[in-house]
Amino acid sequence: MNVVLSLALRRSLRRTVLLGVALGAFLFLVGLSYATVDENQIRSLVESLPPAIRAFVKGSDVASPAGYLGSGFVHPITLALMAATGIAAGATSARDVETGVAELMLSRPLRRTSWLGAEIIAMVVQVSIVAVLGLLGATIAVTSVDSLAPVSLTSLVITIMPLWLMFVGIGAVTVLASSFSRTGAKAIGWGTAFALVAYAIDYLSQIWTLAEPLGPLSVMHWYRPADILGDGSAPASTWLVLGGVAIVASALALLVTSRREVAP
Repeated sequence: MNVVLSLALRRSLRRTVLLGVALGAFLFLVGLSYATVDENQIRSLVESLPPAIRAFVKGSDVASPAGYLGSGFVHPITLALMAATGIAAGATSARDVETGVAELMLSRPLRRTSWLGAEIIAMVVQVSIVAVLGLLGATIAVTSVDSLAPVSLTSLVITIMPLWLMFVGIGAVTVLASSFSRTGAKAIGWGTAFALVAYAIDYLSQIWTLAEPLGPLSVMHWYRPADILGDGSAPASTWLVLGGVAIVASALALLVTSRREVAP
């Protein structure tokens, strides 16, 4: 199991670090740009925008330090970088089946569930690295920009954790898709589709009355970074839902893999 884990991390190290540095740089620039913001002007501007545009920041007060920085955590760039990490890592097992690497690994006295468990751990580690580097960028911004002083470092840590957990869940869903797939492309497709549908449902539920009841069906509905930054805590429902998705998807992936033939 340790061999599988170390191999998965070694193969993905460069990609993971690059994605993490990109996220850290982006969140740093978001925080740094707040020094140029006039709160009254930006509040008036945002209030004049149509609901379809305001929904991109989930209705947060982007004129406030917490709202402005929090909008960076749900910006499409942040979501894309985190999704790329979780989905690519989650599809590793399917790619290994496709290339025959999995069959070679399982020729050793190694259970299929141990092999997949190592892949899941590797996915969690990769998402963690990107999230920590993103947190580092946001932390540098908060400590550098005086107008962001109301945002505490503790709140930043609490804000990044549900983001990390959400994309661990999306990565776990991709692992589950991989357990049914024999090609990496198909697993990536299913993982990407899950993330895009979750984003679309969350967005539509904010701007379309008929879609509003569907909001809780999306994992992204349960993540409100501006509120977390402002309050310094995340609701229990956020931890339960996001953690539940990650645990259930991982457990199902292990169950399916224990009952399937891994060889192509």
